[in-house]
Amino acid sequence: MTDSGRTPAPAGTTVPAERRMEIAFTAFRELHEHRWGAYAFLHTGDAEAAADIAEAALDRLCVQWPHALRQPSADSYAWSLLKEHVAGWLARHRRGTALATAAFHRAAHAPGPDRAERFRLLESRIALYAAIARLPERQCDALVLNLVIGYSVGQVADLLGVDRAAVRSLVGHAKRKVSAALSALEVQHSGLPGSQVQHSGRGK
Repeated sequence: MTDSGRTPAPAGTTVPAERRMEIAFTAFRELHEHRWGAYAFLHTGDAEAAADIAEAALDRLCVQWPHALRQPSADSYAWSLLKEHVAGWLARHRRGTALATAAFHRAAHAPGPDRAERFRLLESRIALYAAIARLPERQCDALVLNLVIGYSVGQVADLLGVDRAAVRSLVGHAKRKVSAALSALEVQHSGLPGSQVQHSGRGK
């Protein structure tokens, strides 16, 4: 694990294997817990459920940690557990991803000079997240993890079990698709009568 980090033992001491595993898992949890909650929230739209999902995935990983460390990538194995928990929650609640509506939360917490500006921000965020939600799964995950949640390219590579070049490629393709989708939407809106364009930015 390149980005999870391991705490080295002081020179001249021997740390028992069980303690080393405990230290490694604690470091992993500290690095990922908040971000996993953010990822779960983007897909569930439920802050309490997202926290529970992240905690449940990490608790399961704790039990399976020795097995995870024997995998080619412990980070990728851990990520598969989180994905499984998110998918399970969505299936139990008969919901699709809430990624497109996550814009409401982000816009609500972003400063805006006035009501009209907040509506413009909300409209643009909804369009952006809707375009991201339509991406192929791997491109969507790479883009969200890197640009929305804030993982580095190396960290995303560890989680997805690919090299950094593959992550850059996934993010690059995703950006181009999102940009094309937003451009097409702008063209569509520009072809509407002025009153309709103005109305599309209003709340009811």
